[in-house]
Amino acid sequence: MREVADTVEEEANGLTLSGQACNIHERVLVCVSTYPNAVQLLRRGARLASYMNAPFYAVFVDQSDRFLTKVETLHIETCEKLCYEFEGQFLRVNNSDVPKAIAEVAEQNHITQIVIGESQQSRWKQIIKGSLLSD
Repeated sequence: MREVADTVEEEANGLTLSGQACNIHERVLVCVSTYPNAVQLLRRGARLASYMNAPFYAVFVDQSDRFLTKVETLHIETCEKLCYEFEGQFLRVNNSDVPKAIAEVAEQNHITQIVIGESQQSRWKQIIKGSLLSD
């Protein structure tokens, strides 16, 4: 059944109209940050992908205007190793606009499920700057 679905998706992608792709298989993307809960999100995303027999991706958006500390760099490397242990693909993207970067990765990889953790911004910052989810 999986082989038939792969064949149908390949044929459908060959017949796309105006650059749109046909998604038959689920694809899971986990958004990783420098916060400790990223490891838990990776595990949750990997389980979700496993249940759906779906490809698994993780993305870290590296903002050019922000330098990572040594601890943060080690955390991201740990997330990358964990992603590969779960047979996923780790993507590191340079972009100062995090929501836009996530949207571009999702579009390029035909993602159907995105796992995003709780915002670490204070309520006041969310009100002033806006939230990732409200953009």
